[in-house]
Amino acid sequence: MEWGDAEPLRSEELVGLVGDTEGDVIAFCTPARILRFVSPASRAMFGWEPAELIGHVLDDFVHPDDLVTVRALHSAASQMPRVCVATYRFRCRDGGYLWTESVLRQTQDPRQAGEILLRAAIRDIADRKLVEARLERQATTDPLTGIANRTVFMDRLEQALRRMQRHNSVLAVVYLDLDRFKVINDSLGHELGDRLLMKVAERALGIVRPADTLARIGGDEFVVLAEDLASVDEARHIAERLCESIEAPFDLDGEAIVCTASAGVATTIDPEHSALGLLEEADLALYRAKNRGRNRTEVFDQELRATAIGRLQVEQMIRSAINEDRLRVQYQPIVELPAGHVVRVEALVRIQDENEVVGPERFLSVAEETGLLTKVDEFVLAQAVEQAARWTQATTSAAFQGIAINVTARRLSDSKFVLVVADALEEHDLPPGSLAIEVTERVLMEASNSAMECLRTIRALGVPVGLDDFGTGYSSLAYLRQFPLDFLKIDQSFVRQLGQSPESVAIATAIIDLAHALHLSVIAEGVETDEQLQTLIGLGCDQAQGFLFGRADDPSAIDALVRRRSSILETST
Repeated sequence: MEWGDAEPLRSEELVGLVGDTEGDVIAFCTPARILRFVSPASRAMFGWEPAELIGHVLDDFVHPDDLVTVRALHSAASQMPRVCVATYRFRCRDGGYLWTESVLRQTQDPRQAGEILLRAAIRDIADRKLVEARLERQATTDPLTGIANRTVFMDRLEQALRRMQRHNSVLAVVYLDLDRFKVINDSLGHELGDRLLMKVAERALGIVRPADTLARIGGDEFVVLAEDLASVDEARHIAERLCESIEAPFDLDGEAIVCTASAGVATTIDPEHSALGLLEEADLALYRAKNRGRNRTEVFDQELRATAIGRLQVEQMIRSAINEDRLRVQYQPIVELPAGHVVRVEALVRIQDENEVVGPERFLSVAEETGLLTKVDEFVLAQAVEQAARWTQATTSAAFQGIAINVTARRLSDSKFVLVVADALEEHDLPPGSLAIEVTERVLMEASNSAMECLRTIRALGVPVGLDDFGTGYSSLAYLRQFPLDFLKIDQSFVRQLGQSPESVAIATAIIDLAHALHLSVIAEGVETDEQLQTLIGLGCDQAQGFLFGRADDPSAIDALVRRRSSILETST
């Protein structure tokens, strides 16, 4: 008897074969996938009456894209007595498809000894598929903009590099970043800031080619993967068009918001190029675009390659300095005006590298970008607090107040930093006022809410907080009253021209007067001449530091200055 000509199985012939059918559609078919029996549950699940399915080949009801899966499942189950499981889409009576899971195993045909049937328990997994799809979107999609995330971007970049073996073309990565987005975000609020990012993504999607990949990899940072380009100029053109598209005002609740973007471009024709390396090269090009004035595009070139090599060497120097205990802390005196007593010293980190002492200007930016600055900061804090305790206990000068350290935005964003400071002060029985924290304008402007809360908590402990290098960043005097500050430092670029430039005197006067109006004390940096000193005293500046009073040096070299009870101006001038 042929399978296709056999009558449908009767219910009494299925006793012991069906088992628990609650919720599932139970079906029996031949190894050729001809349906011999379908349980009544098919009405609720698919809309089909059992009689409408029996006698048909299962393939007629399977989604075309899943036929290979179904055929492989039945072939495996027919050849060996084991349970086989597969998921596929089953066509419903209304024409739609339902995701199902089929558990298939062999059983004996009750009519013909030695002949097998395949028993399938078919389960509705539509809800599970929805959850899986949602989880997949969360894993591969930026939740705010709906475009690809970093994981997907890097995967596609690696695939694109492998495909280059078969093509002779240019592959490019464009790194796009909004200019001063934090200022916009803080002004508008985070909700409108998020909406701005969504609109930026929409515009970018309208610029990139259909085959390109646009991804958001964090904050206001977007990247584009462009394949099969004719030249580097074509990659630059894509980046420039992206920047131009963002210049047009954005309508947010009827308000026109204007912002700009900077872009960095990295290209390659080498399939052996590292995906991460290409992204880093685009990031370096973006960094140069930012430094050259923003709202522009830069392409990674040999100059930047040399810079990248240099940065790698610096990174290796920092790592070895940390591992080999070659970090050093030197101290520069800060003098009270006009009395001339040393009131505080600033702790400045150095690296002892073979026969030279390397200053922070050579390595701090690299340390911050590579995540090594946390270890450097921890070392400086520990050394500074310990040294402050020694000097506080030993000095006979009533004017000496302690040590100031510089703190980065990343350190302030660490929720544990306040506890680290408090524990260090307690360990050395040091009054909070003996340690001062200095941050730059850039740190304040880019600080997160958690970083600002950290500053407020530190200040509440009694630790003074100051603004370093004032005038070199955003230079907005209006921001001063918004931050928890006790003092500010006039940058040496203004101090250098005192006595020579009327404009510099006017600027210094304005800063000092405004700071005093806000109950902030003022420290002038980079004082090198007596003329600068006398001008500052005349303007009412509270304190000063610079080569005129002493260079940064080891604790032993400035110990006498800290302990000194008389004015150091008697010898420095």
